Amino acid sequence: MKIRKPHLAIAVAACLTHGMAEAVQSEQEEERAAETTTATEATAQETPEQVMPIVTTTASQVSAEMAEVPYRTELGKLTPYTPLAGTVVGPEELETVRFIDSFHDLLPRVPGVSMSRNLRFTDGAKNYTENRIDGMRARNTGTYTFIDQMNAGDIERIEIIRGPGSVLSGSNAIGGTINVITRDPPRQPEYQVSTEAFSDGGYRAGVTAGAPVTDGIGYFLNANYLDHDGWREHSAETKESFSTKWQFRPDAASVVKVRLEYIHDDYQDPGKLTEAEFDQDWQQAQPGSFFRTDIQYVTPSLHYRRLFGEMGELNLYAQRRLTDSTAKTSVTGSINDNKATEDNLQVMYRQLFETGQGAVTGGVDLMETDSHTWNYQNLSQGSFQFIRGTMTGNSIAQESHRSPFLQYEVSPLKRLRLTAGVRWDNIEYQIDDQLRDYRDGSKEYSRQVEKFGAVYEFNDHHLIWLNVAEGFMGPGVSTLIGSGTPTPATHAAAESQRYVPTNMNLEPEDSITRELGVRGSFASGLQYDIGYYETDFRNLIVSELCGAEALCYSRYVNAASAHASGFETALAYPVTSYLDIGLSHTYANYQYDDYVSGSNDYSGHRRYYTPRNHFNVRAMVKPAAGWRVELEMDHIDSYYTNQALTDSYDRPDLYHLRANYTGKQWAFSLQALNLFNTKYAERVGSTDAGVRNSYTAGYTPLTLRAGVTYNF
Repeated sequence: MKIRKPHLAIAVAACLTHGMAEAVQSEQEEERAAETTTATEATAQETPEQVMPIVTTTASQVSAEMAEVPYRTELGKLTPYTPLAGTVVGPEELETVRFIDSFHDLLPRVPGVSMSRNLRFTDGAKNYTENRIDGMRARNTGTYTFIDQMNAGDIERIEIIRGPGSVLSGSNAIGGTINVITRDPPRQPEYQVSTEAFSDGGYRAGVTAGAPVTDGIGYFLNANYLDHDGWREHSAETKESFSTKWQFRPDAASVVKVRLEYIHDDYQDPGKLTEAEFDQDWQQAQPGSFFRTDIQYVTPSLHYRRLFGEMGELNLYAQRRLTDSTAKTSVTGSINDNKATEDNLQVMYRQLFETGQGAVTGGVDLMETDSHTWNYQNLSQGSFQFIRGTMTGNSIAQESHRSPFLQYEVSPLKRLRLTAGVRWDNIEYQIDDQLRDYRDGSKEYSRQVEKFGAVYEFNDHHLIWLNVAEGFMGPGVSTLIGSGTPTPATHAAAESQRYVPTNMNLEPEDSITRELGVRGSFASGLQYDIGYYETDFRNLIVSELCGAEALCYSRYVNAASAHASGFETALAYPVTSYLDIGLSHTYANYQYDDYVSGSNDYSGHRRYYTPRNHFNVRAMVKPAAGWRVELEMDHIDSYYTNQALTDSYDRPDLYHLRANYTGKQWAFSLQALNLFNTKYAERVGSTDAGVRNSYTAGYTPLTLRAGVTYNF
């Protein structure tokens, strides 16, 4: 397949330029007037749930005009005063980026995002990240790509907590929590249509509507459709998204929010290439490597909030996430069908006290997951059709989490806020194989974790915070059962099949994290948010090579320990009224203290896929009312491509240019991603001998995206 020239997006951009000339001329005066709206008027339009200013990805602000102390550190909300490391991606950032693939488009701008699956810690097989929607747990496993499993047109902001978080976060969220906050019904009617075109083939179009129905009832809905070809063979995606939220106010002290979301995502993955294949033709997809997933999510949810006078508040959350998927995997070549139900119920009560401006928050967080998986022989190899042969697997997995929690906050001094919390996590797994007995089993883990935080305000503009938190992660079902196939007769057969035995005796990983940070702003306008963390892991679950006589290729064991540390920085500086500079920086170090696999001793080795430094720098010019033009540069240090540390890869720097105009009725956007058409590999892996055998997804050459939005 040849690289397509960006004729479509260029043509659309030309049309948009003509449209801009007319629309901008008619709206410039209105926009200048709109920009004079006072801060008091803007605040008056906020809902009670949004009285705190949003911390953007540029930095955090500390203001003396904020709410009373007990509301600054409210459990489950990320504010400048919470003793946590975190970032809030707000509406302006989302509108600037207009992401299709959050990992490539949005998350490089956020400190603390690793190269594989988790916040902070690179490990594609571990569940160190928790996923939430409007504060409710959405999945029993977590990854930062969860953002792509939601309706992008219905995101108000994304709260990204780095590290263990509060007692509301699960004890496995050692890397962090991603909480996607969806849009509430607006106070005034809003109606919008939008469309975008891509030079790598495809488009996205959507409609939005929202309005108050009566004084106590309002609604919001969004529907959009994505049809994206991609540059590589077998990288196409179609995605249908719909969501709606209704808000009711039964009385002055309570509010009810009911939401429904539907996602249908059918996508192809081009898989991996060897170094020779990548150099020969980076757009190809080798047979047996690429695969397809067709998945649907249906997510109804309910949030009931009631105030008891001025000192008490009850929150009741309930959410169900139904998943129905079919996938052709590149690993086994089989066809897998899965139906899963994930239910989350939270009950949380908060009571304020005048003494020490205290607050006690207690509740329970319940999560139940039922997953039924069928595996079939693949009779459609070489194509993307799902033609099933003989059934090879039929299993039911159940997982339950029961987690009561309690947190106490107090201010013994005017500028000092202390937080102490405890969470008890009980996790139970049950596996029922419908075809075989040797995969049946159950396992239960229970741990109490304690967390402590403190915030001290030097003055109205600068503060220091610290946090100490325990954590643990139980092995998931797939880790416990290994390959889930019969034990081979010989070691040679096990090696050929890469057989991993079942191990129901695995224990949870234990961790403790210590964090220290400063944040604030100077009179010059410079805003800063800088944090340092250390995490120690014990009973680390690793894959260990089996000996020459063992009837396995590798096995999962609690046989390692490790420590990680790093700095995470966000800076923002308004140089002039026309120029803003932003910086996100991550310094990460992950090192094994003790890890031996077969004859390989990795003790003392740094974790591969972990570059020391990641810099993301943005310069935004605002030449006129409504206009924003941003140049972004993304740099990562070279990183090791294997655990033996015998090979490293140095990705070139990437540049992206984005231009946006937002008027009263019209909005236009134009993006040039990978501005200088730099060739790079997204991620490179190699054998311990240093032979590069994994170029993941290739790269994105110069790509144009152009869009237009009309507000009624």
